[in-house]
Amino acid sequence: MRAGVRVGLAVVVLVASVPVGAQESLLPSTGWGTGFSLTAWHLQTALPQSAGGLADVVEVVVPVRVRSTFGRFSVDVSAAGVFGGAHFTESASSSGQGNSGNSGGSGGGDRFVSVAGPTDVKVRVNGPLFGDALLFTAGLNLPTGKVGLTADQTSALQVIGSPALRMPIAALGTGTGYTVGVLHAFEGEDWALALGASVEQRSEYSPIALALAAGSAETRITPGTAAHVTLGLDRVFGDARLSALLVGDVFATDKVRQTLSGAPDQTADYKLGPQVTAITRLDFGASGWRESSVSVAVRQRSQFTDASGAAIAGSSATYLEGALGGVLGGASGAGLILAADARWQSGMKFTDAMVGAAATAVGVTLGVERAGTSTLSRFFVHGQYGTFDTGTARTTGVGATIGVSVSALREGK
Repeated sequence: MRAGVRVGLAVVVLVASVPVGAQESLLPSTGWGTGFSLTAWHLQTALPQSAGGLADVVEVVVPVRVRSTFGRFSVDVSAAGVFGGAHFTESASSSGQGNSGNSGGSGGGDRFVSVAGPTDVKVRVNGPLFGDALLFTAGLNLPTGKVGLTADQTSALQVIGSPALRMPIAALGTGTGYTVGVLHAFEGEDWALALGASVEQRSEYSPIALALAAGSAETRITPGTAAHVTLGLDRVFGDARLSALLVGDVFATDKVRQTLSGAPDQTADYKLGPQVTAITRLDFGASGWRESSVSVAVRQRSQFTDASGAAIAGSSATYLEGALGGVLGGASGAGLILAADARWQSGMKFTDAMVGAAATAVGVTLGVERAGTSTLSRFFVHGQYGTFDTGTARTTGVGATIGVSVSALREGK
């Protein structure tokens, strides 16, 4: 069997079994890396929210990642600094569907709310266990990020955490977390099949939690545990390589606690329904291209249940996205980054908060990449256009991301 097939499949399945945070996806899979990105959206018509009419969103991210190898084990550490904000105009009226807490809104004209600080530090260890066919992974979420959120910080996080906007990082801190998982690989001459399973004390906010946080009090979000089962396939076809991944998730109870001065704490316990994600990617050899690929991903989120165990109508959602692109150029030196992407999300009808909005968006990426003898540097601009529908209001928007990164050469290069 080709070593690259087995190693690539192991990385894909282990990462799916152990979520390590959005900050890692901002950088290539390398020994070290850092960068800077600025993402912003402007909505043509302000969307009514509890904090006012949402008009603009911005997020600045500085990710850092370091990977070291000790014998046959690798240790990966990632973190990021984040500043996210939302501009609200004088609030328009809202129907306040379901648990969104959007009815009425707050007046006071234009205002800007923000949340900033470091994310939690995420540590992951991977390595073989009793032979190459059985791999072990463990993750630790160190509580360095902000946990208790003021009303304005909650309002900002409700926006930057919206799946419809696809901001780079949607959570700062959730407290100490862990993950333990194993993977068994079955290999052939030019293919590999792997089955993985893991248990996780989750370290990411869910859109449900952000929808339940009304933004009127100090808020603390405590995700519960989850179990993940992953099935991966990796196959080489000449110069092309096909990777496919199927992930099933089952969740325990999550908690949202809000504290308002002079009043008892308000808590909302809920349980996410099972979730299924399928991802496929084809890396194909194209003449004159350093790399080129096409990918498609789909996720189905089922309804969540409240503290009484009752399923909440309109809380299921479907996410579909695809991308095509690569780097035009030789194996080293300068290369031109060209890519296009599109996504569609059904939204969650139980809330009219932005975090549950339906969305359709397309994007184009242009940039420059330079591969040196030991480092890889990138500069890119990603433009987007999308439509957003909260169920009570609908608008279009334009977005852009400017990013730069410097890292070690990609693994396998």
